Amino acid sequence: MAYTKAAVPKAETTFLPLDTGKMKSVKAFAAAFKEKFNQLDVLVHNAGSGYFLKQDRTTEDGLEAFFQTNYLGPFLLTKLFMDLLKKSNGRVVCVTSIEHWEGSYDFEKVTKKTGPQSYATSKLMMMLMAFELCRREGLSAAAVNPGGVNSGIWWYLRGFKKTLWELIAPLILLTCGQGCQTSVHAATVDKLPSGPVYLTPYKQWSWCPCLSDTIGFFNGPTQGKACPKALNESQWTKLWDFSEEQVKPFL
Repeated sequence: MAYTKAAVPKAETTFLPLDTGKMKSVKAFAAAFKEKFNQLDVLVHNAGSGYFLKQDRTTEDGLEAFFQTNYLGPFLLTKLFMDLLKKSNGRVVCVTSIEHWEGSYDFEKVTKKTGPQSYATSKLMMMLMAFELCRREGLSAAAVNPGGVNSGIWWYLRGFKKTLWELIAPLILLTCGQGCQTSVHAATVDKLPSGPVYLTPYKQWSWCPCLSDTIGFFNGPTQGKACPKALNESQWTKLWDFSEEQVKPFL
């Protein structure tokens, strides 16, 4: 998040490099942060990718790229910052996606090889992590959907698909300014609601919560109805335990 001096007088910005697709980068970032700061008020997990080239679908750590970049890297970072977050009464914001509705509970299968559900499952995992952080660790946490956003995530389109998309996208997608608002709200609101918190930029229809959570008119940060599978508490525990095993070699 960036502030102008007019918004926050005498504000300072410190840049520290972080690549969640490389566990050595995650660990180096955490160490560098702790050397400079003794307080962490808000941790926003916004890093991620919507597409990987074929040669990049396995990371240097031997993990499936969507799984590591979009989820496991942030999970490890949260663990490395856990004491600092608790000391600071800090908050965690997990950026998920409309595609969490298509995610899978089969964590072992989905995380071994990139497939059609890889991205969606990584975003479902972000939701489960936010909810389990509240329950297991007592931290304030929220899962946020930025919505369908006309951002750089569509970089991989080529040829006529790119040309067509550049014409259509501004008509149906949110601007980057609109897309960031659920994250900003979750990070800055005085107090988050109790229980699993899921924020969406759309006003959902009760008779069609999935479709209306996918695309619609911008409504501002709104307490939303997540996919029912994200509210299965046994899966929160299952994912947490699975993730603990996955990050053991990097602790």
